[in-house]
Amino acid sequence: MDSKVAEWRKLLQTLRGAGIEPYPHAFQVSHPIKTLGELRRQALLDAWLGLRIRTAGRATDIRRHPNVVFIDLYEDGTRFQAMVDPKEPLLEHIWRGDYVGVEGIIVKTQRGDYAVKAEGLYLLSKAVQSLPEWGKADRESPFYMRHRAVAMILDPTLRWRIYTRARLIQAFREAMWRRGFVEIPTPVLQPIYGGAAARPFITKIWAIDEEWYLRISPELYLKRYIIAGFPKVFEIGPQFRNEDIDALHNPEFWSLEAYQAYADYNDMMKLMEETTYEALTSVLGTPIVKYGDTTINFSPGWRRITLTDALREYGGFDPDKATDDQLKDKLKELQVPLKTYSRGLALVKLFEKLAEKHLIQPTFVVDYPEESTPLCKPHRAKPGLVERFEAFAGGHEIANAYTELNDPVKQYEFFKREEELFPKDEAHPLDYDFVEDLSFGMPPTGGIGIGIDRLAMIVTGAESIKDVIPFPIVARRALPEDVEK
Repeated sequence: MDSKVAEWRKLLQTLRGAGIEPYPHAFQVSHPIKTLGELRRQALLDAWLGLRIRTAGRATDIRRHPNVVFIDLYEDGTRFQAMVDPKEPLLEHIWRGDYVGVEGIIVKTQRGDYAVKAEGLYLLSKAVQSLPEWGKADRESPFYMRHRAVAMILDPTLRWRIYTRARLIQAFREAMWRRGFVEIPTPVLQPIYGGAAARPFITKIWAIDEEWYLRISPELYLKRYIIAGFPKVFEIGPQFRNEDIDALHNPEFWSLEAYQAYADYNDMMKLMEETTYEALTSVLGTPIVKYGDTTINFSPGWRRITLTDALREYGGFDPDKATDDQLKDKLKELQVPLKTYSRGLALVKLFEKLAEKHLIQPTFVVDYPEESTPLCKPHRAKPGLVERFEAFAGGHEIANAYTELNDPVKQYEFFKREEELFPKDEAHPLDYDFVEDLSFGMPPTGGIGIGIDRLAMIVTGAESIKDVIPFPIVARRALPEDVEK
C-alpha cells in the first residue's frame, strides 16, 4: 500500500506544481447530468440549444479526435457528453474516473446527439487510479466484491438492482403509511435477542459491564408498541444473524416487520399481497417479473396451501400417516440435520427440503406444527398446529407471519418448552420482561416479517442476495494479498 500511496502523492504534487488543484472545495452546477439526460429522453433539448449551463460528472469515456475531444460525463445512471477543444491544457491531466466540471452552451453534434460545448473545463476531483475498462468488471472477482463503489460504476446491472431495492423499500414504506401504519424504531442493541431462532452477534457494553446482542428481529419490541396502544406499527431496517453466508443469506439483511391490533394471519396475507403488488407496480410498472426461465405474477390472489398438503403434493408422502421412524429415515435419507427430534420440526425440515423449491408462483403455506415457533397463537380449529404462514416465490421464502400469541401464561410455557426441547444455542431465549409486558394485556394481533433482500433478488432476476445488497459481507482472508496491498 505504501508504494501505491507514494505514486498517488507524486501525481498530486505534479498537478499542484502545474497550478492545478486536484480537489477544489465546490462547483456550482446549474443543470445536473440527470436533468440533461431526462430532457434528452423527452426530446426537449432542441429548445435549449444555445443555453449556457454549468454541469459536472464523472468522466467515464474520453474520445479524442483531431478537432474535438468528447468526454462522457456520468451521474446517477445517466450520461451526457462535453465537447472540448483539443488545445485545452487541462485535457492532458484528465483521465477516466476524474470528476469534471464544464461550463458552456448546449449544442447539437454532427451525429444528431447533444453536448455541452465547453468554454470552461474544471478538474473537480482527481481519481489517482483510473477506472478499469467500462463494462469489464468480473462479477466473481475479489475486487468486484471488495470495491463495491467501483463495481456499481462498472456494472450497470448491479447499480440497477441496488437502486431497485432502495425504491422497493420506499414503495413498501409508502404503502404501509397509506394504511395507517406508523414506522417506529426498535433497539438494535438488545439485552435478550428474540423474535426468531438464530445465533446472535454478541457485544459488550462497558458502561454497565454486560453482554448485549445485535437484534435478530424487532418483533418483541414492536409488540411492546402494540401493548402500549399503537394499533398499527412497522419498521424497515437491518437485522443481524451470525449464521450462513450464501446465495440466500447474509449476516446483515433488511426486513419489513409489521404488527396490527385486532388482526390475524389472514389479515397479514391480505396485507402482504396488496403491499407487494403496490410496491412492484410503483417501482417496475408491473407486478409480473422474469426470474430465471420463469415468469412470476405477484398480483393479489396468491395460492394458499397447508404445509401438510404441500408435503403430500411435492414430498411424495402423507405426513398424517407417516410414523416417527419413517420421518427419521426420511431425514437420514435426504441428509437433513435435526439435532433435537420432534415430529413437527421434522415435517418443517422435510417441507424445506422437498417442497420449497417448487413454489415458484407466490404462495402462502399455512398452518405449521406448534413446535415451529413459541411466539404464535395455537390454531383455533386444528389442534397441534399454529396460525402461521410463510410466503414463497421463485422457490424461496420471502415472508413469515403469525396470529400473534397474546396469552402471557402460554407465552411463558412455550418459552420454557423451547429451553427443554433444544440446546441452548438453538432455543428461543426466555425474555421475562416481554412476558411481564404481555401480562398487562395485548389485543388480538397479526404480525408479519418480509425479507426485503430476497424479494429484491427475485424481482430483479438476481441469482444471489449479494447482487442486491450494496456491501455484502466477504471474508478478508478470501482476498488475494495483492488486493490487500
